[in-house]
Amino acid sequence: MVDYDTKEYPVEVLVQKYREGLDEDINELYIPDYQRDMIWPDDHQSKFIESIFLGLPIPYIFVADLRPEEEDLARLEIVDGTQRIRTLDKFLKNELRLCGLKKLENLNDFKFSDLSLARQRRFNRATIRMIVLTDKADEEVRRDLFERINTGSIALNDMEKRRDISPGPFVKLL
Repeated sequence: MVDYDTKEYPVEVLVQKYREGLDEDINELYIPDYQRDMIWPDDHQSKFIESIFLGLPIPYIFVADLRPEEEDLARLEIVDGTQRIRTLDKFLKNELRLCGLKKLENLNDFKFSDLSLARQRRFNRATIRMIVLTDKADEEVRRDLFERINTGSIALNDMEKRRDISPGPFVKLL
């Protein structure tokens, strides 16, 4: 059994927990070395940002509350969600220009600073849920969870994608 708690944080708080102390490697919400680098292309990042604007449910971010023997900095290790956290940080730092948006096309080519103040505030207040594993989740448990989350599903084939994205009589006939 893995002991955990569920939390919900506004976007601006999550990014603050990630960004403050990042250069000194003392940030509260940190990315461990077993995580991959940022690989999401801009259009994928933009679609994630669009999902937040649309109020769609966002997958949980999984973190582990580590309590090392030495100095306890009360850090949270990101087990799953690094691409999402990095995307949020990049967007709030105006390093991501939205592109390829299908639902909010009027926001294509916008950076965070291009948004109205009201829209910026609403985005910053949007919340994301987090599963916080307790210190009973050792490194083996965290790596196992990471592996299960990231390899547990089978990608849709092209026909399944077409059927789900563009339903209709023609796709049904195929």
